[in-house]
Amino acid sequence: MASSVVAKGRVQSIANHLTPQNNTPDHEKYRIQRKPGQVPYLTPLDPVRFLLRSAMVYRKKTAVVHGDRSFDYETLADRTLRLANLLLHDFAVQPGDRVAILCQNVPAFLEAMYAIPSIAAVMVPLNTRLAQPEIDYVIKHSGASVLIVQDELFPRISPTVQRNLKIIRVADYQNNGDPPCPYEQLLQNTNTILGWKDLPLTTDENALISINYTSGSTGRPKGVMVSYRGCYMMAIGMCVQAHLSPETVYLWTLPMFHCNGWNFPWALVAAGATQVMLNKMDYTYIWKLIKELRVTHYCGAPTVQNEVCHHKDAVQLDYTLLAFSGGAPLAPKIIRGLNDLNIYLTQVYGLTETYGPCVLTYDRGSLSQYPEDQHLGLVARQGYNIITQDEVRVLDQKTANDVTADGQQVGEICLVGNVTMMGYYNDPEETKKCFRAGVFWTGDLAVRHADGVIEIVDRSKDVIVSGGENISSIEVENTIVGMEEVSECAIIAGPDDKWGERPFAFVVVREGRSTTADAILNHCRKNLAGYKCPAKVIFTESIPKTR
Repeated sequence: MASSVVAKGRVQSIANHLTPQNNTPDHEKYRIQRKPGQVPYLTPLDPVRFLLRSAMVYRKKTAVVHGDRSFDYETLADRTLRLANLLLHDFAVQPGDRVAILCQNVPAFLEAMYAIPSIAAVMVPLNTRLAQPEIDYVIKHSGASVLIVQDELFPRISPTVQRNLKIIRVADYQNNGDPPCPYEQLLQNTNTILGWKDLPLTTDENALISINYTSGSTGRPKGVMVSYRGCYMMAIGMCVQAHLSPETVYLWTLPMFHCNGWNFPWALVAAGATQVMLNKMDYTYIWKLIKELRVTHYCGAPTVQNEVCHHKDAVQLDYTLLAFSGGAPLAPKIIRGLNDLNIYLTQVYGLTETYGPCVLTYDRGSLSQYPEDQHLGLVARQGYNIITQDEVRVLDQKTANDVTADGQQVGEICLVGNVTMMGYYNDPEETKKCFRAGVFWTGDLAVRHADGVIEIVDRSKDVIVSGGENISSIEVENTIVGMEEVSECAIIAGPDDKWGERPFAFVVVREGRSTTADAILNHCRKNLAGYKCPAKVIFTESIPKTR
């Protein structure tokens, strides 16, 4: 059995590693047994069901591409079923048990995101950028008993924690024809004793499907509890908002560990799309994949968008590529540069606590209501709630009343709805604090415009207060990044004897360019009020990031 990847100017055929074992007709193979007494008009919302449908509807269509390997939807479902049987029988995983995943964007991660909930266990995706003590903390705090780990990341687990875990090792990368790694060997040697209808899939859509840990910027990482229902609804939202279809070719530039990959692992399968794995961030290779596979979608932080836009291999595409950008507001000049390449951005806003991007900027339909010369400025705003989340609101922090929608009054972004977390795992105090007045308080400050769209002013804890004046670090960052010589900028609050705080600018200069602190300060003085200009400019080779 073979699957094929049709790329511009080439067709690549690759034999699958595994052949599904049973000959049950497709319409029965992927059927889930309904429980006795279950009413006919209600089925629990469970994203595992997306795979079962697509394995039947798109059976021979390419589901996954990883280097020189690929496999179709039938094989993805079979590999997932084998992993589920493996976890049940060889690793004794029971419903409710925690299974941690420490992998880059590799097929095993995708398969785990279906196999673990298919046996009603709980996923614990681990941030691959964390240090050993942080990873050990998350494993212990979550109560994980099994770990699926990529070889190069295995040293991040301390020997003490290793002794308390059952571990499945995954190769960093496998060429087609390489000897199977331990993970592949386990799959090959696992019989699908239990079919899909025999697995203990959840009967409660509000049950815990995953614990996703925050970056820990305010102390220890917090475990965000998300439900089957929430992930299902978020996946549906991404299908619609990202315009996913069977023709979609999605490149995994976004880490899958981050908010469950913004729920795209489920959304893409629901749409019958092709997922292109990316084990490492290599922008030369990214542009190679974009050109050869005609990638239609990707997601990434402003740093990713910046590198894609300015890479030496960047070219104007002869088709439209859609990209989501989140994590921080994007500078208009990067939006303009990507548009020139036929890459069209949707700026998103969200948190781990909201399953990822729950707010999207204007789409082309809503943007068409405004004059074209306003478009770049408008799309820099964060936007409206997605279709599966309730209205995003901006509330006064003291009264919990809505701010005036005048683009001036600042309040805190607050959310409720289907894609809002259930709370923090084993932390009722923090849960109570963030759910004050019946809404989830994000900690992000924003204004609301007359058309209902929100625009972030700053992170509540990151506002720089200088001589009684509030300074938005985002505004100063965007001003400095507006210089052609600057690649990245981060503004922090530095101590000042007179003013209390002053902005300090950490600047990364674009490769092949040069500038000076005086040039940056002169640019700021031309574009900002004097009190907003940095007191210091520090040049650095890179800016550390938490996620």
